[in-house]
Amino acid sequence: MTTRSAGLTGVVMTEAVQPPGAEVGNYRLLEHTADMGIEAWADTLDALFIGAARGLQEIVFGQAGLTEGQQQLKVELQAGDEEELLVAWLGEILFLVEQRGFCPAFFRIEEIGPHCLKGSVVGRYQQQDCRPLREVKAVTYHLLRVLHQESGWQARVYLDL
Repeated sequence: MTTRSAGLTGVVMTEAVQPPGAEVGNYRLLEHTADMGIEAWADTLDALFIGAARGLQEIVFGQAGLTEGQQQLKVELQAGDEEELLVAWLGEILFLVEQRGFCPAFFRIEEIGPHCLKGSVVGRYQQQDCRPLREVKAVTYHLLRVLHQESGWQARVYLDL
């Protein structure tokens, strides 16, 4: 069961916020009939989730996304396992983009475990130079996987376009 925290908090930053120097996972996009997938890999679970979020960002906004943001929206999620948590994380980002008009620049994860995530999405509300290029209907459970192996973490998730 996935639950969303009671409301997201927007905090206006006084200066432009740059991406942190922390490790960020890698990703590649996967084609699939009416869907598009993200395959991510990283040394740590938090870097894996950030890599998957960057994949979602590229699918929605293209490669020329924001590089800094003035607002930080907090995200707190709970789920039954890492797979549900990944779907909840990407779903929350998609909610911010589609329903709140938020344009993410980068992502932070302060705390993550098998059942919970505390992090933030940094960016700004959409303006003329930052609009979604593609509509994503939902994050799906189709072929979903999150694996931890000796070589690190791997994930695959598909989006319904």
